[in-house]
Amino acid sequence: MTRAGGKEKRKAARVVVSKGVWVAWQAGGPRHVSRLRDLSTGGVFISTTVSVPIGAAVEMLFALPEGEARVHGIVRYADGKSGVGVEFTRMGEVDRARFQELLRRLNR
Repeated sequence: MTRAGGKEKRKAARVVVSKGVWVAWQAGGPRHVSRLRDLSTGGVFISTTVSVPIGAAVEMLFALPEGEARVHGIVRYADGKSGVGVEFTRMGEVDRARFQELLRRLNR
C-alpha cells in the first residue's frame, strides 16, 4: 500500500456503492473500465489491479442515469492489489450537478 502523507485527509464522507457503478478512466496510458468501490463529493476509489503512481493525472467518464459526467482528478492513494483513490480536481457545473444527484440517489 502507498499513501501520500499517510494520514486520512478526506473532507467528505464516502458512500459505498453497489457493484453496478462503473467508470471509464485513463491515467496517461490506455483507457480502462473499472468498478467503483466508494465515492464522495471529493473523489472516488477505483477498483483495479492496474499500477498507477501517486500524483498521476486521471481523466474519468461516468455514464450516469443523469447523463455523462467528465471529471479530472489526481491519484492520492495507490494499492496495486485493490485500486486507486482519486481526488477530483476539475469538473464542469453540469457534471458536478449530475454527480451530486448520483450521491443523493445512493444515500437514500
